[in-house]
Amino acid sequence: MKTITFIATLFLTGMTFAQNTFGDIIGTFMTPDKKEGVFGARVITTRGEQVFGAVTNEDGRFRISAVPAGSYKVFFITQEGDTTYAQEMVDVSPDGYGNTGIVAQATELEGAVIYAGLPSLRLGVTEETKLTAKDIKHMSVKFDTKKMVAAISSDVKLTDDGQLIFRGARKGDVINYIDGVKMTDVQNVPSAALGYVMVYSGAIPAKYGDTTGGVVVMETLSYFDLLREYNNRP
Repeated sequence: MKTITFIATLFLTGMTFAQNTFGDIIGTFMTPDKKEGVFGARVITTRGEQVFGAVTNEDGRFRISAVPAGSYKVFFITQEGDTTYAQEMVDVSPDGYGNTGIVAQATELEGAVIYAGLPSLRLGVTEETKLTAKDIKHMSVKFDTKKMVAAISSDVKLTDDGQLIFRGARKGDVINYIDGVKMTDVQNVPSAALGYVMVYSGAIPAKYGDTTGGVVVMETLSYFDLLREYNNRP
């Protein structure tokens, strides 16, 4: 019995240690005059070939979760396709977070460089958008999964008959995974149960199968998600 208890302790300690190597990036993206938040902007950072992202809520706030500890450059892509870079690097500590603070949307009058899209990320790197549980909580369409998917990516449209279209592909040409289980259509999952929603609109990883449309990956909250939220409470 002592041996089993010892092994279980080592197992749980190892899992806790693994969790502590990740952190979050938070901040706020606002209009040039800093009077309003920019809703629906994609917030992206990279680490090698890995891409991490989130979407700003109605107040312009965002959280990129599960980012390996390190220093990151963060940039914002609006629904119109314009890109703004945060001026300062963000340092993410293990089991902590880095804060971009308030980032104002760039304007040509400020002499800032604005890019239409981001070609460097479209060459061989997965095009994805991720919503965390906290992002979902603040979305007005959180009770309709298809509307939520369409709201977080400008590459996805929702037709009048409730079908998702990814970049001009056929209606309903989408694969949906819920906790690793493959579905033929996007299922409506209670928003309070979702840990995150990931939308792949292009350069889809081979592990998700073959489709000319897109992939929606949903993971429900686990015990460790709830434990981490409890440990990080104010």
